[in-house]
Parts: sequence; C-alpha cells; structure tokens
Amino acid sequence: MKRFKFSLEPVLEHRKRIEDEKQQVVASRLRDLTEAESELKRLNAEFKENSDRLRSAHRGLDAESLRRHYAHGQFLDRCIVAQISVVAERRVSLERARADLLGATKERKVVDKLKEHRYLAHRAEESRIEQNELDDGNARRYGRTAAGGLP
Repeated sequence: MKRFKFSLEPVLEHRKRIEDEKQQVVASRLRDLTEAESELKRLNAEFKENSDRLRSAHRGLDAESLRRHYAHGQFLDRCIVAQISVVAERRVSLERARADLLGATKERKVVDKLKEHRYLAHRAEESRIEQNELDDGNARRYGRTAAGGLP
C-alpha cells in the first residue's frame, strides 16, 4: 500500500503558524485589556476613597487642604476619563485581533478539510486496489478448481 502524502502539507503548516501567531496576538491584547481595566478599577477606587475622605473631613480641613483634595479629585477624574478611552481602544483592538484569528482559523480549516477529503479518497482507492487484487486471486483460484486443478 502506498503511504498517504498530502501535497499541500506546507500550506497547511503555514496556515497553522499564522493561526498560532494570531492566537498569541489575541492573548497579548487580552492581557493589555485586563491591565487597562485593572488600572481603571484602581483609579475609581482611589477616586471613591478621596471623595469619602473629603466628605467625612470636610468641616475640619483648612482652605489649602480643601484645595488640594479637590485638585486631586479633578486629577483623578481626568485620569479616569483618559483610562476609559484606553480601555475602549484596547477592546476594539482585541475585537480586531479576534476577527483576524477567526479568519486565520477558517483558512486553516479549509486546507484541513481538503486534506481530510484527499485522505478519504486515498483510503478508498487503496481499498479498491486491495479488493481488485483479492478478486483476481479468487478468480484464479476458482479457475484452477473449475478446471479440475488443485486449489
């Protein structure tokens, strides 16, 4: 029996490598998004803590301390707005990377399916050849026995 050899194996390997690269990009973008969301969470917590501290100690603070607390609150507010933009950009970037991965996966699966179909065709052809050889052997044996020869 002939061994199955897929002629497009280099193409399949190339598409697998591309898919792996796209998976790494998705993982990297997901890490970036997670980090950005963590930073946003930290900023929100700091803003809340600053606001709570300001509310509870408002009467006891002098003008300069009040000004510093309010300035810090405004600074945190600007940081939060900027971080929300960063998170949104990273979400978009992640979605683009996922779409690229999906495309690469589809391209690999096309070649994978082609390989599977060619393998099945190869197996069918091998089975057909084997069956023909068995039929020829049985026909020769039958011919010998029908002619009065030895089995």
